[in-house]
Amino acid sequence: MRRTLAVVAAAMTIVGAGVLTETQKPAGAKPTIYDVTVTVEGAPHTGTMALAVAGGKVSGSMHIKSPDEITGKAAGTVKGGEMLLDFPYHMVVRKCDGNFQAAVKMPDKKAPAKMTATVSILPCGRPDGSRLPGTIELTPVTKK
Repeated sequence: MRRTLAVVAAAMTIVGAGVLTETQKPAGAKPTIYDVTVTVEGAPHTGTMALAVAGGKVSGSMHIKSPDEITGKAAGTVKGGEMLLDFPYHMVVRKCDGNFQAAVKMPDKKAPAKMTATVSILPCGRPDGSRLPGTIELTPVTKK
């Protein structure tokens, strides 16, 4: 009897998991590529960001190229029309790490649109742990 209940419970778990995955986007959702400008303390930092949304989760990458190289594995969630990004970044030349946070209001249209938001940056090497405010501008890269 116990074994039968265990098999039924396992089967229900598998069926339930199948229902959840059918309603979500595929795990390998195609990323949207953006030109990105992050401005902190009046200094713009430019590069690209690739963001994919699947099942309410955001994944991707950030690669700032100017004035210094900064890389990060983008992560976050989408909730109520807002993309909440929160991920660590690495400053290549300074060889230090920090944290990037932003709350980006998603455009109403399905097509990617220019998005702007405020950001909170925990600078690398900052001994007091205080965050810096700034802005982010994401502009979809158009194929030429």
